[in-house]
Amino acid sequence: MKTPIITAILLTLITLVITPHVSAHGSAHPRHGGVVKIAHEMEFELVREKAGTALYLRDHGKPYFTAQLTGKITILASGKKSDAPFTSAGDNKMTANISIPDGAKVLVNIKEQGHHAVTVRYTF
Repeated sequence: MKTPIITAILLTLITLVITPHVSAHGSAHPRHGGVVKIAHEMEFELVREKAGTALYLRDHGKPYFTAQLTGKITILASGKKSDAPFTSAGDNKMTANISIPDGAKVLVNIKEQGHHAVTVRYTF
């Protein structure tokens, strides 16, 4: 009778120790209906919009302002490569005048002056 209870307690403790804690750097849940990736302790949410593409940035769960950032998006789809620059759209949003088709592989490259560039990969 004691063996199943001890086994259950040990399994619970092992699970708590081994389980990674992603929430320390914010949530990986999309806030704008896009796809969220975490890189360099920041959240990058890429959103396909009717008039192009948007990128939302968050650092430790808080908006990361994009006024000082530059970037570009590269889309690989149907054997073709397309590029477009990202421009700041206020607060933590950047936009690019390019559409992402289904099945595309996407590279987002963002740079802040004085820091190295960050590249984030997506698949749609």
